[in-house]
Amino acid sequence: MADTIQSVLVGGVAGFVSAVITYFSTRFKTRLELTAEYDKELQNNRLTAYKKLWGMLDKFARYGREGPVTYKVLCQVSNDTRNWYFHDGGIYLTRASRGPYFRLKQLMQDALDNRLLADHPDIVIEEKLLEPIIQAGSRLRTILSDDIGTKRASWLWGTGILAELTANMNAPD
Repeated sequence: MADTIQSVLVGGVAGFVSAVITYFSTRFKTRLELTAEYDKELQNNRLTAYKKLWGMLDKFARYGREGPVTYKVLCQVSNDTRNWYFHDGGIYLTRASRGPYFRLKQLMQDALDNRLLADHPDIVIEEKLLEPIIQAGSRLRTILSDDIGTKRASWLWGTGILAELTANMNAPD
């Protein structure tokens, strides 16, 4: 009889421990899956928003600009980026991208506050005044691409067997 009670107790304790472990491992797995899904959705939304902002900055391209930058153009980009911030993408800016975004906005605002430019909205803005804006736009685009990982090597190619295969393919005979 004592052996039976002992077997029942050991079985009960083992069952209880197994149930507790199963509960916590299932809970952990569920949280991990939800976190991964949230991160994936956030990254997709950020990519969509950043692509819109990226396109707005083409007026400040260093090379191959489609036309001269005037006060009117600057005003349009400033308005477009403000609307983007409040209606599309501002919520997706990371700590790293907020500073460069607002630096660009400040430089644009400084130029927009220039009375000489405001009084002649169709005159091309001089390069020396435009250069800091171009640099700030370039810096912002760099940070945006860092945020979404477009300039990083894929983890698939950067590690493991694929990296080894690639290294072996490029190794001298």
